[in-house]
Amino acid sequence: MTVLDAIGGVFLVVGALFILLAGVGVVRFPGTFSRMHAAAKGPALGVIGLAIGTALSIRTSQAVVTVTLVVVLQLIAGPVSAHLLGRSIYRRTSRPVEGIDELADALESERERDLDRNAD
Repeated sequence: MTVLDAIGGVFLVVGALFILLAGVGVVRFPGTFSRMHAAAKGPALGVIGLAIGTALSIRTSQAVVTVTLVVVLQLIAGPVSAHLLGRSIYRRTSRPVEGIDELADALESERERDLDRNAD
């Protein structure tokens, strides 16, 4: 066992722990948006940790290219899907009363523009 194998093993364990903690967060967090945050951030970090650990353990060029592709696609797809899910949840649920809600104003002006376009 080399040093790279040991480092790869540490990355594998840390990545798996991130994914496990994200699952616990989805179950334990109280609000929809906090659950969505746990479901988006934790697995992304976990997949990156697993990918680095795999690349360090296997150490072939094909594995490194595959792992790099997986990480890049995860980093692109994860935030986009979380954003779309959050926006959809926001539109369908009641909003908190405290604080300033900037998105509500933007959505209202967007609805008004859509109504004006459909009226023409």
